[in-house]
Amino acid sequence: MRGKCGTDCMTCRFREKSGCSGCSRQNGKIFWGECDIFRCAAQKGFKHCGECSELPCRELTAFIENGHNPDRLKNLQKWKDEI
Repeated sequence: MRGKCGTDCMTCRFREKSGCSGCSRQNGKIFWGECDIFRCAAQKGFKHCGECSELPCRELTAFIENGHNPDRLKNLQKWKDEI
């Protein structure tokens, strides 16, 4: 399970804590609310933000800086290379 923002859902501490099954399975409506990063990537038809030519955009950078998972950008770069 991979979040559009670069979260590896299998290692996310909120997965079990909140019963979150990941943004893709929940269509961007996860335990804390509706995710703008998910919406943006989904509207562009991307599996994740790593497919976007604007990586890392200002919105994603702010989201990563305020989040709990510092490996998001590294994950997105790795996932991008898998495409």
